Amino acid sequence: MTASFLILRIGDTRLALPLSAVREVLPMLPIDASPGLPAPILGFVLLQGAPVPVLAPLLLLDPTARVDTVALSAHLVRLRNGGPCLLVDRAEDVVSGGVAPIQSGHSLNAAIVGELPVGDDVAHVIAPDRLLLDGERATLAALTAAAAQRAGQWSAA
Repeated sequence: MTASFLILRIGDTRLALPLSAVREVLPMLPIDASPGLPAPILGFVLLQGAPVPVLAPLLLLDPTARVDTVALSAHLVRLRNGGPCLLVDRAEDVVSGGVAPIQSGHSLNAAIVGELPVGDDVAHVIAPDRLLLDGERATLAALTAAAAQRAGQWSAA
């Protein structure tokens, strides 16, 4: 598969997200983090008055990982079709290239679908539709609806 990708950096890890899946890249915004959210959901940002969930892709791909501090230079990558934002250390570049396949079973939910050579390094190509399981998607939708209702209470006051 040859396509255009947005190269993302999370710590020492590079991910390649198909450019067709990206709605926009945003600077770091205030994240409203309610207590009790599942670990991969860092909270919500308000975009055009609506709450949009912010996910930590590293926690989705490696549940043993940790998100310690978030730098002001971080980026939020919003996915298309009403998708969430992914918090990354840096949206580095847009590159085109061919993807080398990986062995099946090497990533949680088969979210990593290949490897893309980037200079002397390799970026793991992720399939955004495989980042969440169906149950996780349903939970995220319910939490987003609750966040919208909560935000609506404040605007009505």
